[in-house]
This record gives sequence, structure tokens and C-alpha cells, in this order.
Amino acid sequence: MIVRSDFAVACITQGKTLLWRHGVGNEELAEHLTPPVEVDHRHVRTGQNDHGHDTAHRYPDYFEGIAEALRDFQVILIIGHGHGKASFASSFLNYLHRKHPDIYGRVVDSLNLNLPAMSEAEIRGSARQWYEMHYGKLATWHSRQPKKWLT
Repeated sequence: MIVRSDFAVACITQGKTLLWRHGVGNEELAEHLTPPVEVDHRHVRTGQNDHGHDTAHRYPDYFEGIAEALRDFQVILIIGHGHGKASFASSFLNYLHRKHPDIYGRVVDSLNLNLPAMSEAEIRGSARQWYEMHYGKLATWHSRQPKKWLT
């Protein structure tokens, strides 16, 4: 059972964010945050989209809601899918870097997983695995003494 009041995991995709604020143990359930419904959606050609003829699909209100949910945590793990322009997790990290540098400074790592092929339990398991592998290395935010043979 992993319960830390200062550790949060946010799994960010275009359609929803899964947020674990009370641990990543087997019995923990994620909160679901969804982006606002887009009222004025227009399909445009790829060339027009790259030149500003389309609406911005990065949902600043969506990112602001996620940032507000993560505000009280000292250690934040971000999970996303893909790289580059398609990754909402990296877009969210860029948003945090620009708009909320205090929260951005508390993000300790970002994982890229194949989220469409994973269940919520598998995502939680990956977060738990990351936590268990890196718990000993993050001595700045936990009180456990390192093992003597590690020093």
C-alpha cells in the first residue's frame, strides 16, 4: 500500500486525465478530469491547421484544472502517451513551465506509456512500479534512511 499525502500521479490524454491523489495502491481509484466540450469544432486541412486557421485544441481551461488539482503536492509524476505535438502530457508540462513554474518544479518525472492499450489498473501498476524503483533515490522528499551498503 503506497499512501503519501505529498505524492500525486496524473495520467494525461486528450480525452481525460486520471488523477491519483491518495496513493497508487491496488485499492486506490483515480479521479477523472475531462476537458471542456468544444462547441465550435471545424475540420480543416493539415496545412491550414499548421498556419493558425484552426481553433487551439490544447484546452487551456483543461490544463488549468489539472494544475489546480496538483497544486498541493510536493512530488508529481506525469504519465502520457506519445512524443512531440501529439503528446498532451508534454504539452501540459510546457504549460506548467510557462504558467505555473512553482508546480513545474515539483514534477519529478514524466513517463511515456502505450495508454490506449492499457487498463486503468495497468497504468496504476506502472506508477506504483516507478514509485518503488525511485523511492530510495528521492531522498529529498522522504524520511527513510538509505541502506548502509548503498552509501
